[in-house]
Amino acid sequence: MTDTVDARPVASLTFVRPPVGNAEEALLLLTRAAVEQGYALSTLPEAVVDRERQHPTGLPTPLPCAIPHADASHVRRPGIGLLLADRPLEFREMGSKDRTVAARLVVLLLVDDPTRHVGLLGGLVRTLQRTDLEEFLTTDLAGPDDLAARLTAALEDQAGTSV
Repeated sequence: MTDTVDARPVASLTFVRPPVGNAEEALLLLTRAAVEQGYALSTLPEAVVDRERQHPTGLPTPLPCAIPHADASHVRRPGIGLLLADRPLEFREMGSKDRTVAARLVVLLLVDDPTRHVGLLGGLVRTLQRTDLEEFLTTDLAGPDDLAARLTAALEDQAGTSV
């Protein structure tokens, strides 16, 4: 994503079909991993869950997803966490008070510079609009490293450059 952000998918923050029962459990798994690995402050899990309640991030893209995030003040260094759910997780749809999205992919944005948030989000949403994205990300998926690498490749392809 040409000079918009340093954030990229991180394999150690990527989960493939983890045992989570709902959206909040998915958020806590991702955010706690970010804290444990030094990507975020201990305030991140609560901040992301609270923000998701106030400002939902579910998107009815071809591969239904959610893009949770929190204010940059909770982030130590940029990155992207991923969770590919075994079964859809119910997230409220972005911009809606009553619609939900059965998300299969959760993309945690860890942005430490608020001026770069919009650029990252825009590139990510364009990538998530790909009609072949689910097949590209999931066919013969070998695990978390593979998922992180595949999303990186999709972001690079969308941007026409290296992430």
